[in-house]
Amino acid sequence: MLVNRRTALKQVLVVSAGLALLPSCLRKPSPASISLKNIAVDAEGENMLAALADTLIPATATPGAKDVKAHLFALTMVDDCMKKEDQQKFLTGMKAFSDLCQKKNGHSFEKSSPAEREALLKELEAADANKDAAAAFYRTAKELTIYGYTTSEYYLTKVQVYELVPGRFHGSVPVKPASKRTA
Repeated sequence: MLVNRRTALKQVLVVSAGLALLPSCLRKPSPASISLKNIAVDAEGENMLAALADTLIPATATPGAKDVKAHLFALTMVDDCMKKEDQQKFLTGMKAFSDLCQKKNGHSFEKSSPAEREALLKELEAADANKDAAAAFYRTAKELTIYGYTTSEYYLTKVQVYELVPGRFHGSVPVKPASKRTA
């Protein structure tokens, strides 16, 4: 087989163009915005958890759970404080939750309307967490989101002001005289 210079240059050009396009074809899921050591959550999972946090404690006159980053607190707690089997259960439940939402609503939880989100969460609230992975994920995520919100800097400084040492010392307090007793 005889190859001339023109044919060889065309082939090199086609191959290099293909190699240049290859990374865009093999798009990897983007990682979460925080670094996690023990669990693998991508940006899609983080966004779903943020939407769940926003549904549980929405922003009103005060910031919601998503605004104080309670969903990132939940991910950090799962990554740092849970046992390996509980972490795996959480990730399995997260996938089951996402699949259930896709099956019920036809799209992801983030793209669901508030009414669709509430209906799904009411269904999971009634489900048995011991038998349903999605319900177990929901309960854990709900608990960690509420805990993250109520221990956030915003909540403890603006909503329910935290006092490090409650109670005051009043050194000089007038004491009412005791009523006279008759014996």
